[in-house]
Amino acid sequence: MRKILFLGVLYLIFLNPSFGQTTDPSAINLANLNTYLDSIFSNVGKNDPGCAITIIEHGNILVRKNYGMANIENQVPFTHQSVVRMPYSEAREFISIAALLMEKNGILNLNDKVRTYFPDLPDWSESVTLWDLLNHRSGFVDEWATLLLMYNSMSNRFDTEQFLRLLYNQPTPEIEPGKGYMYSNSDFGLLRLIMEKASGKNLPDWIERRLFGPLNMKDTRMQKNSLDIIPNRATFYEGKEGGEYQHAKVQKTSPGGNYFILTTANDLEIWARVVKDPNSEISEAIKILMSNVRQMPGKENHFIIGYTHRIINNQQVEIHEGVNEYSYLIHIPSKGLSLITLWNKYADNFGKVNQAITDYLLQIRPEASALTTFITKPINVPESELSIYTGNYRWKNRVSWEGLNQPRKFSSLFIADGKLMMRYSGNYVIELTPVAKDIFYYIDGEDGFGAQFLFKPEYHNGPLQLTVNFDDGYPSDIMLKDTESAWQPTKKELAEFTGKFYSQHLDYYWKIELNENGKLILKSSNLPDTELEPDGFNQFHYIGESYPGSGYDRWILYNKNEQGTITHLTAWSGRVMHHRFEKQ
Repeated sequence: MRKILFLGVLYLIFLNPSFGQTTDPSAINLANLNTYLDSIFSNVGKNDPGCAITIIEHGNILVRKNYGMANIENQVPFTHQSVVRMPYSEAREFISIAALLMEKNGILNLNDKVRTYFPDLPDWSESVTLWDLLNHRSGFVDEWATLLLMYNSMSNRFDTEQFLRLLYNQPTPEIEPGKGYMYSNSDFGLLRLIMEKASGKNLPDWIERRLFGPLNMKDTRMQKNSLDIIPNRATFYEGKEGGEYQHAKVQKTSPGGNYFILTTANDLEIWARVVKDPNSEISEAIKILMSNVRQMPGKENHFIIGYTHRIINNQQVEIHEGVNEYSYLIHIPSKGLSLITLWNKYADNFGKVNQAITDYLLQIRPEASALTTFITKPINVPESELSIYTGNYRWKNRVSWEGLNQPRKFSSLFIADGKLMMRYSGNYVIELTPVAKDIFYYIDGEDGFGAQFLFKPEYHNGPLQLTVNFDDGYPSDIMLKDTESAWQPTKKELAEFTGKFYSQHLDYYWKIELNENGKLILKSSNLPDTELEPDGFNQFHYIGESYPGSGYDRWILYNKNEQGTITHLTAWSGRVMHHRFEKQ
């Protein structure tokens, strides 16, 4: 779900004979640049979250512009002084640099073993270093992905003692330490605790004194308490169906989730200069980091500390962003340009808008229309014909930034009230409107993008392949319909999978029962009753929640001994590799 700012009308600006015309043909026409930016944000008004933009050229400010609201309810305009708590993973850059500064000051060494600081960590972690934490190759469980086996909200309180106990009691690594890869918030949570133990200081205070303070970034800080009152703080929003906004739900307070960075566009102007200053200790730290950190799978040229390197129009472009493409700083070294964009909302189009502005600065002409035109006029298709499209569709060639394991992602198509429905992912269900033979259409009510669903055999007489194309140019999704006979255990066979199961790691029980409708139901003390759906031999799928109403896919695989008796089950998902529950 991606809210897209319409860019097609901007084509006329590029066709204007005055575009880019100055005494230097590569220079920027400021009047046209301002017009361009105003056009991009023309639909951002008094009922929308805001954005602050700065463009710097060779150290000089070219443009400062602000759009939308810092607080919609009280009609507070967004400005360059608005303090924004960036979503989450954007903090990786600042925490990583702070760790390098501690090493420079002799406080710690990134080759140190983690058990040097916390000797009660499990024996299997003996070889794990601080560099392994920075590279997400420690083997420690992801804090909240694991805790969601017990809870359905990442907003629950989880203290340092509980966090450490979770790691102390971990029986086996999620991946091979030092060699594998799994994105784990626990890595940066443990890194934070080590930095505090080594320095003897609370990390937000140390970072303020050693990093932000000397740079005079007076409004930038690491979050101490989510309830702190901060002058000029902007409210952070997210979208919902119907195009309205609501307050963002993410309020993690745990060690693995409480390293948010708050900043302003004004302070990011300082940061933009210092990271490109070859004589600064910040740029020196970045060089060391970039020579020691790895790229993240599933994201093109994205390094784990939050930097993405791309070649656009034969020119290097450096992007500072989180894993969800909340890009707040972009450099074009060949032109001495820096672009700062700071928003107070969640959306998937930050990278797209920043890409459009970057293309403009590089004088890359867009296509005549930014959107692909799809057929949208509905046609009538009887339910009997719709049924050929129903079934489970496996996503092809999926590579996830969460881990190196091949994601098992699928979507289900079914008929409800004579309409073809699709459970796209988690609990996100949409209606597909038939518009032509084997072609369906969907318009997203929240983010405004259109999608075409095209069904055709993968090859002659082969299984149906579903290609989902997006009108905004977002990469297509490709899925293949399952043709193998689905495992459909009888009620008697399902009874074999019932019982009580215990996680020694979490000291927590699951109970799995068979209800009167012949469905397996997962029950536990802190979760709502959840139906388990057969999905592969001895395996079941269910939808978990990270926040109420925010569903995601999880699986349970039962394990049997040589006698065919169930001994345990393993729960797994994107960031849970093999969590074991023993049958009681």
